[in-house]
Amino acid sequence: MLVNKKYVKRHTKGFVYLHWINALCFFMLFLTALPLYADTFRFLYDLLGARTLQNAHRFFAVIFVLNPIVGLITAREGIWRMFSEVLKFNGKDITFLIKFPLELIGKHPEGVPKQGFYNGGERMNIALQLATWGVLVGSGALLWFGEGLIDNSIRAWMIPLHSLCAGIGFAGSIGHIYLALVANPDSVHGMQDGTIKVDYANVHHGEWIDDMVRDGKINRQELNDALKR
Repeated sequence: MLVNKKYVKRHTKGFVYLHWINALCFFMLFLTALPLYADTFRFLYDLLGARTLQNAHRFFAVIFVLNPIVGLITAREGIWRMFSEVLKFNGKDITFLIKFPLELIGKHPEGVPKQGFYNGGERMNIALQLATWGVLVGSGALLWFGEGLIDNSIRAWMIPLHSLCAGIGFAGSIGHIYLALVANPDSVHGMQDGTIKVDYANVHHGEWIDDMVRDGKINRQELNDALKR
């Protein structure tokens, strides 16, 4: 069933909250660590104090770790679907990625295979963010709690590893934001109330829409009416 005759439900509110809490924590972690790497941000030490920034970094780190764990309870379906979809990467997704560059300028390329709940680009981004999350949490935990428990030579390697993953994660996030706000602004609606326009979903997630129709979750006639609007 469509929402207001032109939207289809994609995410639960719990999953939407999970997304925004994760985004907030990541950028706050990045911001509170910036004075360590760029003199431009040294003023934050003068303004707030190094100890305050360190405590803030650790505070958001704890939430960053707990958020997906809580999500397994409050947004279980969305979490498991995200994991399972990443593992479904196949030839259609490779074709999508080859043709994907036109998406960067807001054009949907011809000949793209119908995509599922997550398209090939989203699957690649999810895989990247999951990998960086795991390494950030692991290396961060060793830096925070590892003193006296593991060899200092090993802990020393955690600093560049932690920094590298933070940089990769930040670059991926900027690309994600650009695609959401500039290239495909209709996608942002999915992280506001969990719904996206049917016409957008039909173009970017056609296989998922076909599955919804086949399973009786969307009536073919209401779908056609929505696409004409």
